[in-house]
Amino acid sequence: MDERAVNELHRLADLDAELSDRASALRGLDERVAALRARGEAIDAFFAAYPEEEARRSAELREAEEELTRRREELADAERRVAETHDDEARIHAEHAVARALDHIAVAESRSERAKSAHDELERDATALPRELDELESQARAVPDVPPLGSSLIEWASHAHAELFVAAGQIDVQRERVIREAHELATMLLGEPTYGTTVAQALARVEGLITAETRKQ
Repeated sequence: MDERAVNELHRLADLDAELSDRASALRGLDERVAALRARGEAIDAFFAAYPEEEARRSAELREAEEELTRRREELADAERRVAETHDDEARIHAEHAVARALDHIAVAESRSERAKSAHDELERDATALPRELDELESQARAVPDVPPLGSSLIEWASHAHAELFVAAGQIDVQRERVIREAHELATMLLGEPTYGTTVAQALARVEGLITAETRKQ
């Protein structure tokens, strides 16, 4: 078997593996860029909606606290009527009013707690997200083979994706040529087509044939 042709096939297999690794690395970087962009867009969307959302949650909290105050006033009024009445039937009605007021207070307290929790959560996010954005920008600066980060994380991610996409595509074109050359060479050496297999598989078939011929000798 032509030794030079076999050596060339080995070289092509090594080059194919190298190009595959480089393309995978670039696509891995592109995935990192996409994740940074997605999170950056989510943070931008949060702050775009923040003024309206803060006003809505503040209003809900204010309304819940006002309702709780009214319910507590109702309870105080009902308890006063219980203390002041001397008629048994009127006392029973007053005590029922106290029970209802206590139920209303429990509902109002639950609503107030939920509204306060929602408002506090919004404020925590508003405080934490700028720090997270700083961290995202630090991660963006650490991504290799892409343009440097400018003023906008989203704009940077768009340019970085475009460059990584083009670079990976160029490597794919190179690899297609390598794969085609390798299959042509392997087909020549084997006397049968190897198309549809990987370069490594084609090389393995050639090496298998060499091994078989060696054993026959």
